[in-house]
Amino acid sequence: MPTVYIKKYLYREPWVSSSNRSKLFLLPFFIFLIAALLSICNVSAQFMIDSSYIKKFEKENDVEAYTGVTKTSFSFRHFANDDFINQYKLFANTSAYTGFTIDYNWLSLDFSKNIPNTSVAKQSTSIKAFGIHFHKTHDHFLFEAGTNKYSGLILQIDKRKREYEYYDDINYRSYFTRITYIFNAEKFSLKAARNYSLLQAKSAGSFMATVSPFFQRFTLKGEANEYDRSDSAFLSEINKKPSSVNLLISGGYTYNFIFNEGEWSINPGLFAGPAIEKNLYPEQGHSLKLVANYQLILNGGYNGQNYYFHVNAIYNNVINHLMNSEMSIQNRGVSITVGYRFGKLKNKIFGVL
Repeated sequence: MPTVYIKKYLYREPWVSSSNRSKLFLLPFFIFLIAALLSICNVSAQFMIDSSYIKKFEKENDVEAYTGVTKTSFSFRHFANDDFINQYKLFANTSAYTGFTIDYNWLSLDFSKNIPNTSVAKQSTSIKAFGIHFHKTHDHFLFEAGTNKYSGLILQIDKRKREYEYYDDINYRSYFTRITYIFNAEKFSLKAARNYSLLQAKSAGSFMATVSPFFQRFTLKGEANEYDRSDSAFLSEINKKPSSVNLLISGGYTYNFIFNEGEWSINPGLFAGPAIEKNLYPEQGHSLKLVANYQLILNGGYNGQNYYFHVNAIYNNVINHLMNSEMSIQNRGVSITVGYRFGKLKNKIFGVL
């Protein structure tokens, strides 16, 4: 899930020149990059995991089965000349999913599939949601990248009566990368807190800092006159292919509460900070905006020597100033994972594993 950032409008500075805007837009990234490089040099010379807090399992390979559900919605406030779209939310056609993962030595294989009849648009097969997400966790760093594509969006009129309108021609695409630095990696393990591949033997927490560039764009395949006049102003704006690029820098704290020497744990986290948003189409004047962001996460479960299970929940709310309105993107997700650990085989598989 994009990433996802949660943004609130703080102020605008229209008197900054375009050249200075570009410099200001890139300056936070370079500051964070320099600080990260200095930290890496310092940490690599003296970093050592405290084995009384973080322990490895004897069996380092595992097989997992998981299931979960995600939901993404778009809402618009103060949209000019369009009272209709201000009243409702647009939903991506996300659904529940299930799958399994096998981790053996350096190889990780994952397969997942949507669960039938759990999507928002059960009646429409032309509206689809597609996403690719990558992540890699090290002791001090978490790297994530991905893209989300929504081919068509769904307008929810009445949730209880399951009344929807289908906008097959609205497309939304986003790309993101995210690099997170973990300050207290000597005593706090993100691997233990989120995917239970290590054991957190004692309670510990850590401050974390994140830098994340993010791009998003709307497009419209059809013509605006194909729809009702009540929502033509909204579709007319989407027909201009509105897009924006954002640079997010956030910080936060997460703590892993440990019970029974690491067998049970609860790991909440809160992340927030400033971000810079720049619209990329002429109608918005290419103005820079300072926004704020936050993210809420909660993980918990059992982490045994042979078996484990955990629940992961995340909430994001992104508020952009796009198409002359306040566009809010809400992402929610909950998943349950059950895993079994196993040791290495006596002989290598195909001579390489």
